Amino acid sequence: MNRKVYAYLLATYGRLPQFWVSMALVIVQTVLMRVVSVIIIARLAGQVATGDLEGAKISVLAYLGVAIVGLAARLSKELIATLAENRQYDRLAVAYYKKMVGKDMAFFRDHQTGYLAGTFRQHVDSALDLIRLIRGDLIQTPISLIIPTIVLFFVSWQVGVAALGVVVAQIIYISWASSIANIYRSRTHEIYRKISGVFSDDMTNIVAYKTSGSNHGAKTISKLAAEEVQLFWRRRKVLAILDTPRDFITVLGTALAFWLVINSSSGADTTVGLVVLTVTYMFQIFQNVSNIPDLIAKHDDLVTRLYPTLDYLTDRHETIRDPKEPRPLRIKKAAINISQVSFSYPDDRGHHTPVFTNLDLYIKGGEQIGVVGLSGAGKSTLASLLMRFDDVTGGVITIDGTDIRDVRQADLRSHIAYVPQEPLLFHRTIRENLQYFGGDVSEDLMIRAAKAAHAHEFISKLPAGYDTLVGERGIKLSGGQKQRVVIARAILKNAPIMLFDEATSALDSESERIIQKALPTIIGKRTAIVIAHRLSTIAGLDRIIVMHDGMIVEQGTHRELLALQGRYHSLWQKQTAGR
Repeated sequence: MNRKVYAYLLATYGRLPQFWVSMALVIVQTVLMRVVSVIIIARLAGQVATGDLEGAKISVLAYLGVAIVGLAARLSKELIATLAENRQYDRLAVAYYKKMVGKDMAFFRDHQTGYLAGTFRQHVDSALDLIRLIRGDLIQTPISLIIPTIVLFFVSWQVGVAALGVVVAQIIYISWASSIANIYRSRTHEIYRKISGVFSDDMTNIVAYKTSGSNHGAKTISKLAAEEVQLFWRRRKVLAILDTPRDFITVLGTALAFWLVINSSSGADTTVGLVVLTVTYMFQIFQNVSNIPDLIAKHDDLVTRLYPTLDYLTDRHETIRDPKEPRPLRIKKAAINISQVSFSYPDDRGHHTPVFTNLDLYIKGGEQIGVVGLSGAGKSTLASLLMRFDDVTGGVITIDGTDIRDVRQADLRSHIAYVPQEPLLFHRTIRENLQYFGGDVSEDLMIRAAKAAHAHEFISKLPAGYDTLVGERGIKLSGGQKQRVVIARAILKNAPIMLFDEATSALDSESERIIQKALPTIIGKRTAIVIAHRLSTIAGLDRIIVMHDGMIVEQGTHRELLALQGRYHSLWQKQTAGR
């Protein structure tokens, strides 16, 4: 775990020269402020004790000079490190964001959205906090232990041995104690992840939660929180018990060092200098050794938080990838050819459920087709494959002769205006939602698109108009209003291909009738695939495809299919009965 985390930090922060300069300044600052200054103070004490006032004055000036250089090093370190952190923080945030949004749709189907959103801050903040910890206590503590111990060896080898014994014994003991605490720490982070997931899941589905009349979520969180409390109690109890021997080792070693320096002193001046040096260094060693458990705990917490997010930076969750040498997608006619396409969904056990087997469908440039069929017929899967949310397992899909697997996913999707079954809006204003695909479009163009989607009328009646904040997932708007905004957004994208996946399912009868009437205007001369449950939505299109169990069982115009007296006719009769 540590090796992977540190390899990542070296590959990111380690590439910045400012990072290494700031690390060097930390060493300079620590040596001057915690080592050299103590030696000068000890010398000053001996000079004062012997009446060497001139020498004492020189020592005071030396101490002042060392302090000024140390403070300058600290200030320079903070400024340089902050510049490096700010620069790298932005890079990490953007890189993590791009990597996450680039995951396969299967990845998002298998993970809780709220938890994934939380990992963004978890990743960038943990990396930054760990770098600051390394640049601070993780460098300063070893220096404050090693160099004073070496100096004490020169003062008295017996005192040096005592100090070294304290350091070595404490490190061995603390490493053993920390390994015990880590068992509880890892489990605590796992519970924290589960609690965050339950909370975010209930917040995302708040309507379902409120209408259920159940407190299942509260019970789950209560159970997990109780388990977390028990783990925390056990961890603190173990650490409290283990702290006593650790502190006793330090006290015993410090007392031994004092005893040895007193016995080795031969004069008053030597005694004062040695005592000041020994007392200061031993307390410094004592303080730093005492901080090691908290330092290790903080370090391990940050590593434990950062480590799982590194998995998301790999390509393990990306089976649908851009080609190494992508071809440009040049649209002329926007003809779509689905040739001998096979596809199956994998389940949790690794088995595959076939959806398509050798499916063939050719859509001429500018042709507008409807796709109908019962649930599970493969209609939405067809849309998913065309958008490359999933990849075919056999056959090929081309647009104007170009295999969609040979172009960048972003390039492919930039040529398709997609209107999904569930109207998806961002927690922003209507204006920002409309401009999301089309960039900074003019007011006139935006209003024209809204009018074409029959959204302008209701938007104009809102208190803030186009600057109305729609809420998370568009919760402040009705289902029909959200879908009309989404359709207007698709119009503004001005893509050569339009894909409607049950786009009118959320509309009321009147809104659906309006959209049906406006559909020819919305589509224009574009190639269009309109997947619909309500047959009236697609009755006026050039061609209608009837799907059943992943196969095309009928196709033709509305009148031709009714004349066949087949599956389409049966569906039409059921939907129009009683009118």
